[in-house]
Amino acid sequence: MIKQLMKDPNTQLTEELLATTLGDSFKAWKVFNENILNFDISLEWRWYRDGGWLAKCTYKKKTIIWASVSEGFFSASFLFSEKPQFRAGIQELDISEDLKNTFTSSPKGKWFSIAIDVYNENQLSDVYKLIDYKKRAK
Repeated sequence: MIKQLMKDPNTQLTEELLATTLGDSFKAWKVFNENILNFDISLEWRWYRDGGWLAKCTYKKKTIIWASVSEGFFSASFLFSEKPQFRAGIQELDISEDLKNTFTSSPKGKWFSIAIDVYNENQLSDVYKLIDYKKRAK
């Protein structure tokens, strides 16, 4: 039922719906929303035919994160163009080895992405490091 609501363009994304959908991870969502302001990131909910409701998080005009809400967690996805300096730069970040391995093994193409499924506040550290990196990336 909730999954269908997140795909429905007529759904009103209220705090109550987000809290119900996220469950225990709602606290991490609130902390994330508060802390992205420290990065001058603005969050805007948009509905997309191919993805439902997504939060587009931007710095100036640059999209930094795409966030989506699922039952019990939210995903923070970062999209990078396939340039050698991005893959190398991410390898140098102090983020979990699992994340580094995920994108290292991703197929080479025009773009690659890193997605973090956030269930609790402890996982936000890697999200913030990637936000900082993506803001600086050219």
